[in-house]
Amino acid sequence: MAGKNRIEMTATLRELINPGLNPKRPIFTKPLLPPAVGEKVFSLTPEEIRKIRELRGAVVDLHPGMGGVAPESIIRMIQDGAKITSLDFMITKGCNFECTWCFAESGPLMKEYLPFNILERLTAEGLESGVQLFVLTGGEPLMYRDPALGKQGTRGIHFFRIVEMIRETAARMGTPTKILTFDDVALITPEIAERFAEFEVGLCTKGDTLNAELQEYKVNQSGAFRKIQEGYRNLMNAGYGRDQKLRLVVNSVLDHTTFDGMIDLHLWVMENGFDHSIVPVHYCGNAEDEDQEAGIHSPHVKVLYDLLARIDSKYFELDWTPWSAFTYNKSCNRNRSGLHIRASGDVTACSESPDRTATDRYTFGNVFDDGFSLKSLAGSERLARYRTEFAEGHGTYVCSPDVCDLYANDLCQGGCATRSAYSKIDTESGLIIKNDNHHNYSEKREDPLCPAWTVLAERQNVLRQGLLESIHQRLLAKTARIEAVDFPYQV
Repeated sequence: MAGKNRIEMTATLRELINPGLNPKRPIFTKPLLPPAVGEKVFSLTPEEIRKIRELRGAVVDLHPGMGGVAPESIIRMIQDGAKITSLDFMITKGCNFECTWCFAESGPLMKEYLPFNILERLTAEGLESGVQLFVLTGGEPLMYRDPALGKQGTRGIHFFRIVEMIRETAARMGTPTKILTFDDVALITPEIAERFAEFEVGLCTKGDTLNAELQEYKVNQSGAFRKIQEGYRNLMNAGYGRDQKLRLVVNSVLDHTTFDGMIDLHLWVMENGFDHSIVPVHYCGNAEDEDQEAGIHSPHVKVLYDLLARIDSKYFELDWTPWSAFTYNKSCNRNRSGLHIRASGDVTACSESPDRTATDRYTFGNVFDDGFSLKSLAGSERLARYRTEFAEGHGTYVCSPDVCDLYANDLCQGGCATRSAYSKIDTESGLIIKNDNHHNYSEKREDPLCPAWTVLAERQNVLRQGLLESIHQRLLAKTARIEAVDFPYQV
């Protein structure tokens, strides 16, 4: 990868990227079996279901994949005639960082982008089709530049032209809409922060660790941590974290290098008034080259989330019980009714769904093709057939309405479909292994990082004895912010 040798490898950094988190010993002592007929992995009471729905509906424009939107809200939008409820634009592949786990192969030398005139047309067609949420992604969206718009001048000028266009088009058509952007924060000046606030743009931002050396290694840029922190200060000065209209979620990639510091990062996020989305890494994009080498598995996710929920209850009066592979159980909704458009022009199920090189099953057209119409695609039989296929594509172990009440109550449709497409559980060892059947994105979908795998393994008495407690103790030993005596291990 270009630029990978920019970060000098110190002894401290070498220890951070090789923490010995998981020596690839089997997690299971014998093979895991599917649940028996009628057996539930997760049985939820009506009150528990109500609390999840309440938390899911608290913030509608945060978390990847429309995870902050209550599922019943999306279902209601569809019943009211919406063909597409959210539309993601990968406006550029250009990026100021070169993250080691990047699925999009973004970087400073990447040139692909979606022209402004194409975005104008797609925005109008999207609004006509029911879109209420636009998501601007990259690369780094602030690096967007379309030569047809003239000289860029100040960083972000062309990006905010897109924001203005979406708002003006929505106002002209009388359609309420929200705008969310994914941003790595390092380019956010005081002026850019004020413009984000002016347009009330929701932000999904980068923050993987509070260790400066490790963060800089992960994004392959010296000084990155300082720039990110400056960006956050600018956003806070503009009102993010204080003003309820200015929502910000910190999106943290969880892998073997960031795991030990996730407790302290979570406290920093919450204390600043932000929301926290944690994304466990798996075999996808560049992650399979390095970041999955000593990877995260279901027990790590379960223990971490259990501890975070207790911290949130004690310090932030936030009551939640972890069940899904997403913090606050805000699992992805995109495949219900959303679409993603890549910088290449391909229209896909989501930003990380398998592309044409793997299968054409999840690519529904290309916006650069003559005669392409987003409005026609939105009402097409092919898209409707795909969504039916996806809704029925559950697995047999943990991601199924027969075994999980989250699934049965429309609160989760099998976790992250991308993880199911590229990764799977080895039911002999319990470890995550690479999955070559990318059609598991929509067929027999099972998110290998769901805590439910650990719950099922415990019930079958196949989980390695003492594993969960050892992970819990490790997290407490690595945090500088909480006292272990306040959070004893709970069976």
